[in-house]
Parts: sequence; C-alpha cells; structure tokens
Amino acid sequence: MKNIVSAVLTLSLAAAVLSGCGSKTVGKDSGNSSSPVTSSAPASSTAPAVQGSTVRERDIISDNDLFDYEIYQGCATVTKYKGSGPRAEVPAQLGGAPVTGIGFYCFEAKYSLKEVVLPDTLTTIGQFAFSDCDSLVSVNIPDGVKEIQRGAFAACTSLTSISLPASVETVKEEAFTACTSLASLYIAGNQLQYENWGLEDLANLTVYAASGSAAETWASAMGKFSAV
Repeated sequence: MKNIVSAVLTLSLAAAVLSGCGSKTVGKDSGNSSSPVTSSAPASSTAPAVQGSTVRERDIISDNDLFDYEIYQGCATVTKYKGSGPRAEVPAQLGGAPVTGIGFYCFEAKYSLKEVVLPDTLTTIGQFAFSDCDSLVSVNIPDGVKEIQRGAFAACTSLTSISLPASVETVKEEAFTACTSLASLYIAGNQLQYENWGLEDLANLTVYAASGSAAETWASAMGKFSAV
C-alpha cells in the first residue's frame, strides 16, 4: 500500500499544538527550507534542559523500548512504534513532554496490531500513520485531535468503526481509503468537510452525524447518511 499511495504523496505541514507547545511538522522534513528542521543528534546525545524541567529547548530525537520520538518546543511527536504485540498504548508524555503528534508512517504495516490507545494530549495524526495495519480493529480518536492527515488509516482492512470527535477540524485525502470493513463512521463536529477520504468505495459504510451538519450534505450525496 505504501508504494501505491506514496506515488501521489505531497507532504504537508501539520500543527501539533497544546498550551505551551510550539508547532512543527509531524514526521519527516519535506525538504522545504522554511520548515522546522529536526536535529541530527543521535538518540543518546544530550542537550541543555529547561531549568527545573526535563523538557529540552531544542529538537532532539530520543527513544525508549517501544517508541522513537522527537521533542520540539515542548511537544513530543512519536515517530516510530517498535513493538510487535496486538495492543499498543501511546503514553501521554515522553521525555517530559506531552505527546501531541503521531508521525508519518509511525505504525505502518504493523500486521499483528489489533488495538491502539491514543492519549488525550494528542492533536495530530500524521500521514499514513496507521496505513496497512490490516489487523487493527480498535483505535480511539481523543477529544482534542484537530487534524487527521492524508492516508492516516489507509488499508486498515479490519477496522469496522471509528468516531471523530467535535475537535476534529480537518481530515485529509485518502484517510480511510481501502478500509474495506468500515461500516460505521461517527462524526460529532457540525462543520467537518469532506476531502476525498476514500469513503465512496466503502460499500457497507454508514456515516452517522447530526441533521443539519456539513456531514449530512456530503454523506447524503453518497447515500451513506444516518442522523444521530
């Protein structure tokens, strides 16, 4: 799936913002010289910390047993999941910083992964973050998530239901492409617009949203709307 979707991939910027957190790209640098660039320092390197805190002032790349991550302006982005079990729980804090982002391809092709628990601190799910997780049946989208980037759940063929909280402002192209088992998509926000998420080809899908919402307009046009 990565080879298919990457051919049309144009990397975008995403915000990973909490109170006191700066913004950064959620994943690899796109090559734009104006983009924030992460440090090339190895995981074992050290940097001066904020006095009285373990959160560091500059970008670092660090790791623990299950997660590689970056810290930028007080916010952590998980860049790689290294586990192999059926369940993954992303912590709310890594390296003393709140986890606000899931980076590009972070969980890609973790074929044994069935359940993911994401923290309430999260604001952004990066491009193709869970693509090709073909055993994934359960993932929560916490209140506070603002953006789900391109192809985030592409080819999660076992995923049957997902709920988007009212905090979600943007869902990018191909977010649910080839999620062939997806039957229920719950949308809490009234203004969420459709940007070619890949829903048209999901034969068994019903989109549940409020009457009068933006979702009613576009889901009804697909013949997939049900009022809640």
